[in-house]
Amino acid sequence: MAIQVAHLSTPKSGETLNGDRAFYRADEDGRILLGLIDGLGHGPGADEVARAAIAQLEAVSLVEPMLDIMVGLHQSLRGTRGAAGTVCVICGYEMQACAVGNVELRCSEAHVPLIASPGILGVRVSTFRICHAKLKPTSRLVMFSDGVSGAPALTDVRQLAPERACQAILRSHRSQHDDATVLIADVE
Repeated sequence: MAIQVAHLSTPKSGETLNGDRAFYRADEDGRILLGLIDGLGHGPGADEVARAAIAQLEAVSLVEPMLDIMVGLHQSLRGTRGAAGTVCVICGYEMQACAVGNVELRCSEAHVPLIASPGILGVRVSTFRICHAKLKPTSRLVMFSDGVSGAPALTDVRQLAPERACQAILRSHRSQHDDATVLIADVE
């Protein structure tokens, strides 16, 4: 399986630091991790949380169960202001995903029964809800932070390459009052 990934992020108007981060990595066995972290608030404090979360995701083994990945991420953010986040691990066409807070995941061409876990990573999460889904060779995953206002219709950007689709979504749906990030992954 091949995957084409693009992401685009912009800080809140008037800010130079961004508390949103998108992340993608693949291991030597073809497992893929996608993540989008939204540090609470904006500015330097949110940027610090997002950097810590990405450092944790860079270090994690992709053979770990999703629950362990999320618990490790949660623990690594203890003592910070916390974050919302969605993480997916894809192996072949099988995907596991977990969301805490309001970072959304949408998928075309496949049903992903993701229900966000209430709470804040690093502060309090009572239960991590993990979903399993089977992707198709034509699936498109779209993750976005709450700085993307309104619900972008996936069909509006489906014919665009991931990078151009990210640009189109931010151009049309970006809130000026928060950091905004979108990540798009096409399964090929």
